Amino acid sequence: MRGKKLLMGLGALMVCASMLFALFMGLRMEIVIALARMQLGKPYVFGAAGPDEFDCSGLTQYCYGKVGISMDHYAQNIGYDERYARVESVDALRRGDIVCFDTVSDKDLSDHVGIYLGGGRFLHASSSQGMVVVSSLEGFYLENFSWGRRFTMPAFSNGKS
Repeated sequence: MRGKKLLMGLGALMVCASMLFALFMGLRMEIVIALARMQLGKPYVFGAAGPDEFDCSGLTQYCYGKVGISMDHYAQNIGYDERYARVESVDALRRGDIVCFDTVSDKDLSDHVGIYLGGGRFLHASSSQGMVVVSSLEGFYLENFSWGRRFTMPAFSNGKS
């Protein structure tokens, strides 16, 4: 009986920890979005990672890095980074997710990245517009959407492999 109560207590503790982590991640994503919005209008420069100019992956790397989330400065590597959950559909995106697009005719499907704001909009460093902008996830971007990436809590190990 005592062991069962201990397990129930541990289960409740795990649920509380999961809820706190979700709240913490939500706040971190809001900070990422606020940081990204502060970059609006800054020039697009291929290979730049801020703070005065950006390319798409440099912008995401800069903003997420400010909240302790590290990532590569390369859209393909960000899109294929399996440390983070893959979001398969536009309808499943949440604020703060990274959106990945297939914008170049090559083998990989992650050539451009941005930060999802919600409401069908995302923020990105646009080479065609020459600056950091907010765009709608429709038309060209909807047609070329590959997937999203979400920063989630790592799975707890149950001690089994």
